[in-house]
Amino acid sequence: MSTGFPPIRRTADSLSDTITGLLSLDIVDFRNIETARLLFSGGVNLITGPNAAGKTSLLEAIFCLGRVRSFRTLDSNQLIRNGQSAYRLVGRIGTAEGRTIPIGIERQQRGYQVHLESQPIRRLSDLACRFPVNIMAGDTANILDGGPRFRRQSLDWALFHVEHGYRDAWQRYARALRQRNAALRSHAPAREVSAWDPELVESAEILDSIRRRYLEHLEPHVRDELRDLLPGTTLEIRYQSGWTRERSFQAVLERTLEKDGVQGYTHVGPHRADFLLQVDNKPVQAHFSRGQQKTLILAFLMGQVKLQHAMNATPGAFLLDDLASELDAEHQTRILSSLANLQAQVFVTAIDIGVRQSGGWPVDKMFHVKHGGIREVL
Repeated sequence: MSTGFPPIRRTADSLSDTITGLLSLDIVDFRNIETARLLFSGGVNLITGPNAAGKTSLLEAIFCLGRVRSFRTLDSNQLIRNGQSAYRLVGRIGTAEGRTIPIGIERQQRGYQVHLESQPIRRLSDLACRFPVNIMAGDTANILDGGPRFRRQSLDWALFHVEHGYRDAWQRYARALRQRNAALRSHAPAREVSAWDPELVESAEILDSIRRRYLEHLEPHVRDELRDLLPGTTLEIRYQSGWTRERSFQAVLERTLEKDGVQGYTHVGPHRADFLLQVDNKPVQAHFSRGQQKTLILAFLMGQVKLQHAMNATPGAFLLDDLASELDAEHQTRILSSLANLQAQVFVTAIDIGVRQSGGWPVDKMFHVKHGGIREVL
């Protein structure tokens, strides 16, 4: 399906290479995994094993390669295996041009060392260009009920690696916002506060335009996924800019300046944006069971991967933790079939090895995890 979305603009360092997926991963002292050396398929990788064996820890390690953080905890020191001083991850990303791109992360108690192609990276968001990851895990329902901040963050990461101008505008906006808020907190004269408005307004309009356009083009892809996963469901994505669109952002900043000065921060702008997923003009939570909500979120994430394909952007890896949770056999089969057609590298965890035969779903590689040990099942 043609989206009409403009081609992505690549930076000089990303950029001529087409990423095909994670070829291998070396793990040392991460969670309960003492050491592992794994070779992956560019298609579907199934990870099985009993509860608490380390399946989710393996997904977490893969996620860290793209985000340098966990999707399970804010305390990165918890990722270091008990009794050890650091963990180390070394991933190798393959390209269609035949190159191998190494990513190395070492986390010690007091900080990180992160290398991309043997060079220290300047910004963690640079990894999103090389190895974007999408995760569906236990807390991914936050897309529905985790609040605007979580949804903004998921939208920002989706856009960082497909639209170079977005990251530049986001950094400009964040810098101007910090300066304006600092002036507000110090009770600076109004003219000093407002001096940051031109930069704030210019970058805000860019962010808002790209976000709005992205979600408009994402919606039909999500609907396509829902047609197979939840037949009869019509989804709407409602975007909220973070300020009333009845006035210009400049006019709204001027109108709220007094309130900003009293409370010491800027109340309006892209940093307050949000998007809502609705069915029949009502929140999804009002319509769907937990299993249906999980299915809808999966459709949303898979729609993002499909849009990335349409934009000629790297789809990266798709991680799905605990396939069977809150899903009956029929919905598991539908989701597995959709993942098989995603044209992206997929990692799925499941307790039951029987999911390999579900719906004739092709599994390219399978791994079994037990007590932190990981072996490939041939």
